[in-house]
Amino acid sequence: MEAFVIGATGYIGGAVVDHLLERGHDVVGLARSTASAQTLEAAGVKVQPGEVGRPAEWVARALQADAVVFAWLDPVPDRFREADTAAVRSVLQAMRGTDKAFLYVTGSLGTGNTGPEVEVDESTPDDPPAFLSWRSALEGEIRRAADSGVRSAVVRAPMVYGRTSGFVATSLLADYNSSGRVHYVGDGDNLLAFVHVDDLAALCVSALERAPAGSLYLAGNGESMSYRDFSVMASRALGGGEAASLPVDVASQALGPFAEALTYSQRLSNAAAREQLDWSPKMHDVAEELRLLKQRLV
Repeated sequence: MEAFVIGATGYIGGAVVDHLLERGHDVVGLARSTASAQTLEAAGVKVQPGEVGRPAEWVARALQADAVVFAWLDPVPDRFREADTAAVRSVLQAMRGTDKAFLYVTGSLGTGNTGPEVEVDESTPDDPPAFLSWRSALEGEIRRAADSGVRSAVVRAPMVYGRTSGFVATSLLADYNSSGRVHYVGDGDNLLAFVHVDDLAALCVSALERAPAGSLYLAGNGESMSYRDFSVMASRALGGGEAASLPVDVASQALGPFAEALTYSQRLSNAAAREQLDWSPKMHDVAEELRLLKQRLV
């Protein structure tokens, strides 16, 4: 299989590329810069120059592949929403009637604040925070593309850790370096769900290979703990002071509406991924990741 990957040099997209190559698949990566192109070429990935937000530059090449993966993120929310929506719709329109695979990798916030008591699955109605309602709607369009001859699937991931990189690692290090401790938002009683980036990438490749059209998978690895307990463990592991709370309004000044989402609880069932795709998370737990992250400070 040849897979066209959008976000091939990113944190999650890069891990997906690694796992595709390990499984013997060919990969084409979208590259917006010379540096990105060189990184992909060095990894044995074919390069298609282009900007995500200008799909006319690369959709024809994407359609030549057997599968298309969206695993990217723009740090500017409005720009991300516009570019992501336009690109996804362009690709889905071009793929109509081909029965080719389309995979969209996203966060689990579309599932909403499910509370700490109940483990939810893919049948749970969406209840995203307002600032992400657009993305939940787009995921619905992607799954409905199955009715138009596209083998589409969505993978929702909670807190992704691993490779001492990505949002969790960079956020913890930034917090520690600026304050000497790790903070949580609000009272920190909410439960966080986790998945290692390599387990997530393995699930994505399996979904590309054999997920039924219109599928949705929740990629939690079964590990969960309160935000406060995670912050306490992280602060101690990094050698910092006692973890402390940030009021939601204070956190919002730095994180915008995402701060409120950090007060959500999620317990996610991965039964569908296990049963349909034989997914079995294998990587180390969060505590081991924090130990490895500590080495970056030395």
